[in-house]
Amino acid sequence: MAKQKILVPYDLRHCEKRVLDFLINSFSSSRDIALTLFHCYAPLPEIDTDSSAVLGRLQDTMRSLKEELRKKESGLKWARTYLLKSGFSNEQVDYIFKPLEKDISYEIIEVVQSKGYDMIVLCRSPGRIARLLGRSVSYKLLSTLKDVAVCIIL
Repeated sequence: MAKQKILVPYDLRHCEKRVLDFLINSFSSSRDIALTLFHCYAPLPEIDTDSSAVLGRLQDTMRSLKEELRKKESGLKWARTYLLKSGFSNEQVDYIFKPLEKDISYEIIEVVQSKGYDMIVLCRSPGRIARLLGRSVSYKLLSTLKDVAVCIIL
């Protein structure tokens, strides 16, 4: 039997732990599951900061942004370790940490379609504006993807 591939968009929000716990409770005993934690980040621009004092101050800002990226990747690694300690094997859990090229909905749709994922599991904590405009990530996924199960943890 082929493995069921599950994509887990992971954004280090407080509700994401509920997603991890759902995955553990639902799938940790199954060996036919492959999980991928997925996070896209806004890419940092390359700036030559040697040319002036003003750009030198910008270097401090860039350093703090790079540190924030390292923390986000560490959070993704922590989530992977949490899943491994909870019953998943090393071969079952991997992660993708990549720069954002368009918007997060597009990135998720692109990876689901290109790599053949069967399911997406994400948490949702919509704001009022997103509900009014219908532009939430989950809405875009539900309206665009076909033949993919989308599980939303509230």
